[in-house]
Amino acid sequence: MAKSKPFTKNINQIKKDLENNLERDLNKLVKAIIADLSTEENSPVDTGFFASSWTASTQRPRPDEARESVAPWSNIKPTRRGQRSPQAKVEPRFINSIPNFKPFSKVFIGNRSQYAARALASPRSKIPQYVQSDLRNLINQIFTDKPKLGIAAFGTGVRGKSDNVRFTGGGIGAFSDPSSVFVDYETP
Repeated sequence: MAKSKPFTKNINQIKKDLENNLERDLNKLVKAIIADLSTEENSPVDTGFFASSWTASTQRPRPDEARESVAPWSNIKPTRRGQRSPQAKVEPRFINSIPNFKPFSKVFIGNRSQYAARALASPRSKIPQYVQSDLRNLINQIFTDKPKLGIAAFGTGVRGKSDNVRFTGGGIGAFSDPSSVFVDYETP
């Protein structure tokens, strides 16, 4: 007769798999956000330096780099009229040097150009719209594993009939109390 593995080993493997999936998806999301921000569609482009200077770190990126000191942007003359310079170049500079982030670590995405605040406030900047609308779609696209969320509450607190509410006990730990209500939600 074959021996079965202890349940705790299976739980540990499940936990490790979930953490690996979360780490993979988090890092994929960070790189996708930087790639999206490093486009003419979202970032205002005069020389292309601002659009090329997005990065991510566990600390806030400092806006400490002058366009005049970084080639090829040091040789591109800005128009300063709200138009794209004919020589403008958009090439994400930091996308290949982004570290691998661990789940539950703070991740800061920012811009290293000295004039980042002015560029963000530009009427040509679509970054606020990106953060408010497109970012949610990107998160839903990348994080495809939809977890179940269980909420335990004491007392019923629920009026009427709902398919999502079970009034029977028999769960594990705090969820085994028959006087509690277990509300089961599936994330959309």
